[in-house]
Amino acid sequence: MTVAKIYCRSETEAQDILQEAYVRVFKKIDSFIGYQEAAFYGWLKRIVINLALSRGQKKYKSMEQSLETTFVDKNIEPEVLSNLNHDEIMGLVFNLPDGYRQVFALFAIEGYSHKEVAERLNIGESSSRSQFLRARKLLQKQIKNLYKVMTA
Repeated sequence: MTVAKIYCRSETEAQDILQEAYVRVFKKIDSFIGYQEAAFYGWLKRIVINLALSRGQKKYKSMEQSLETTFVDKNIEPEVLSNLNHDEIMGLVFNLPDGYRQVFALFAIEGYSHKEVAERLNIGESSSRSQFLRARKLLQKQIKNLYKVMTA
């Protein structure tokens, strides 16, 4: 569900994608090759990502959303990141605008190159780079704001 939520615009859409993925897995389980649980998890994850992206491409806006970002001069202190738990970090990622979240997830989490991200999302490679940088800056800003709230 976490993977689906990263690539979808809403919780309901993520639930639909996950359900559709389970149906596809059930129908095509005989085509799965592998004996380890990790291989099955990877296969299921790939199906979820592909379904979400194919649905998202139909709705994807080619124009970047205008979003005021502040340029962060200082790096975030390591202890700030170590104080955040998984749910807090994922909550920040889920709050990114759709295009930023998808690019960030494909590049930073899944390990795709900007060229591969651009091909998957039907955008330019430079758009992938700029959206990733803006997502990263927005995350940095959100982490700093969260840290200020936590220490206040």
